[in-house]
Amino acid sequence: MTPQTRVRRPYSIEFSGGRREAEELAQPIAEAVRATLASADDVLLGEPVARFEAEIAGICGRRFAVCVGSGTDALFFALRALDLGPDDEVLVPDLSFIATATAVLRSGAQPVFVDIDETGGVDLEHAEARVTPRTRALVYAQMAGGMGDPRRIEAFAAAHRLQLIEDGAQSFGARFDGFPCGAMGAISAMSFDPMKVVSAVTTAGALLTNDPALAGRARRLRYHGREDGQYVELGYNSQLSSLSAAVLSVKLARHAAWTERRRRVAQVYREILQPLGVGLPQYGERVEHVWHKFSIQVAGRDAIAGRMAKKGIPTKVHYPRPFHREPLFKGSGNDEDFPRASRRARETLSLPLHAHLSDAEVDFIAKSVVECLG
Repeated sequence: MTPQTRVRRPYSIEFSGGRREAEELAQPIAEAVRATLASADDVLLGEPVARFEAEIAGICGRRFAVCVGSGTDALFFALRALDLGPDDEVLVPDLSFIATATAVLRSGAQPVFVDIDETGGVDLEHAEARVTPRTRALVYAQMAGGMGDPRRIEAFAAAHRLQLIEDGAQSFGARFDGFPCGAMGAISAMSFDPMKVVSAVTTAGALLTNDPALAGRARRLRYHGREDGQYVELGYNSQLSSLSAAVLSVKLARHAAWTERRRRVAQVYREILQPLGVGLPQYGERVEHVWHKFSIQVAGRDAIAGRMAKKGIPTKVHYPRPFHREPLFKGSGNDEDFPRASRRARETLSLPLHAHLSDAEVDFIAKSVVECLG
């Protein structure tokens, strides 16, 4: 047998850039880790956690931030803090990461799916048609690094007497007319897992609120229901490690610069792909996008992903099925009930986008999409 001929590829492209990010920050991260380990009694919910909470509360324009073990827990604790549970219905987008819906199930409430608009956010007109006397809350997911109009969303929630929970996991740092992601509604939930624009070593999340009672409830829930040395309610173990928080603070210092670079990458993609007629991310001039993802909508998505892979370019599908088609939610609707979510699930392809792509790599990726579309 003759050995297979290896294809020479011009670049070694990462989808999320984690390795290059670690190389850039190797020294400051090592120093932060050493300083944290020197305080052996401060390994969970220590001073680095309090510092990171203060930093993100300031960025998001909130009085309080409460760090927890994951963005999923942040969303679940938000629902629990608002006393949502059995017999309650909660409106959620039909297309998002699965935790947006399963956090509602964990709380005991029933998720009610709503179609999305052209930006990927909740279609408020469809949401209005889904409101019933049992509907008590809306989870509005900010998608891919963008934002919906917070004043319009808050007005909708107020008109229907709904608690508003912002799922800001994908859009930390984004703004709409200067209004920051993380400041909308009663509580916002954030994620800092390894794929986010500010990423922890493992998983991490945070709740943000202006209400001291809600913040206090979240702090109890994250550590076994404890308050003032007593266990006053059923809680959980969702503590953020001091090491993770210290690393997050190092990365947070680079967040603004990295965001500007991602914006430049996204602009190059748009300029090269605009003439092709593929679906490009939709957002208005009022949105300061942070570009957690750059996703196109194109027929024949899977074949194009295969051609890109042969060129050495990784792509991802966010998300291959709307919630109503997941086995967990069988019987909750059909594609005709959620036309935008269903089409986007069939056609979306996410391209590599991070702050550590070189100009040559960005150009190569965008032009490869042109070639792969044929």
